[in-house]
Amino acid sequence: MNVVPIDSVASSASQIKDELPPQPFRRRAFADSSAIRRTSPSRATASRSIPVEIAFLSAYGVPEQVLQFAAATARRQGVCADEALLAEGLVCEDDFYQALAKHLNVDFVDSPVDVAPSGVATAECGYARVRDPSSGFLWLFAPSGSGVFRLMSARRAARGRPLFAITTRTRFLEAVRRADPANAARDAAFLVERVDRDLCARGGLRRGQVGLLLVVLIGLAASLYAPFFFLRLASALLLASAFFCGAFLRLFACTASLQRCADAEPLESEAQLPIYTIVLALYQEAAVARQLARAIDRLDYPRAKLDIKFVIEADDEPTAAALRSHPPHAPHEIVVAPEGAPRTKPRALNVAMPLARGSLVAVFDAEDLPEPRQLRRAATLFAASPPSVACLQASLAIDNGELNWMTAMFALEYAALFDVYNKGLAAMGMPLFLGGTSNHFRGIR
Repeated sequence: MNVVPIDSVASSASQIKDELPPQPFRRRAFADSSAIRRTSPSRATASRSIPVEIAFLSAYGVPEQVLQFAAATARRQGVCADEALLAEGLVCEDDFYQALAKHLNVDFVDSPVDVAPSGVATAECGYARVRDPSSGFLWLFAPSGSGVFRLMSARRAARGRPLFAITTRTRFLEAVRRADPANAARDAAFLVERVDRDLCARGGLRRGQVGLLLVVLIGLAASLYAPFFFLRLASALLLASAFFCGAFLRLFACTASLQRCADAEPLESEAQLPIYTIVLALYQEAAVARQLARAIDRLDYPRAKLDIKFVIEADDEPTAAALRSHPPHAPHEIVVAPEGAPRTKPRALNVAMPLARGSLVAVFDAEDLPEPRQLRRAATLFAASPPSVACLQASLAIDNGELNWMTAMFALEYAALFDVYNKGLAAMGMPLFLGGTSNHFRGIR
């Protein structure tokens, strides 16, 4: 299953000059020696100051040209310079936070640390209280953006031995998730019911209501074989009316789908694009990990504004190993769902949602091949839509319809559903079912 192409514009990853000397901090090779001349010429950027959150790296072997490129990228995308630097792979995460710890003259933690459950509340700010202070520090920090500057200022003003240590953002988030797994599992399964019972399917139909519905259906079916002619006729007319209502609804939807919708004006700059969280609930999907990483890397969206969550089950080590062996270049994390029930896709998505940073959220499946500009198109439509529009459904298509007659039937069914029927229902303002993947939601942040 993949997403129907929205347009033919290919994605373009950020590129940097190939003439830079090899450095141990670089995670991947630089490409296209002319790209940096187009985006940030050295003369134009020399006069621009390097943001303080990355300026300290020049004392630890990072060329100024790399820092200037990261600063220019950050200004263009409207993000912090350290986020652009790490997202573009110009400096690996371990080296960045090691240099920061050395600059602040504090310990760098490269092993798992237990944080207190209360640390979940402060995780968004980049710090958490350590559960066992016998390690020599009370707080664990993984700052980003302005948090780096504030921590530098606090360290300069502090006297005596520091009471905090630095670790990478990845290790920090792993520690926060391990802090209270029982509560996380409980919230993933039952939080919706506690917030709004009407939204929870578990308490939707009571036993009496289910029994009454079964009695009505059984009575309706039995009346078709009743010895009374008028009873049989009434039952047949009732069922025929329901059938024709469905048929006419499809005909009206087909007609309504011919209406052309006016395209929203695209967002003018990358700085206007919001942070986008992508959640992928995976189980025993090791075979498609490489394909999934390539599909994510083809997305035409600023990497510093991508927040990718791979949610796997605790006993699915093969999928975790495959993701670690073939990771996407965009910022991502592997979220291990705590033990609990029910082990379903909705529960896995609920595990990831408290960790989401984006104001927009997309849900994909492991086998999806999203069209590269799908996120930009969704962000544009959300920006042009009223706040009452909470979700967008991308059109889905089967990409192996020519394989045999069965896949051809599936391809035909998906084309009729997503390209005709659902579009017609949307044009008529009627409710429609989501496809379960390639759904885009407006967040509450």
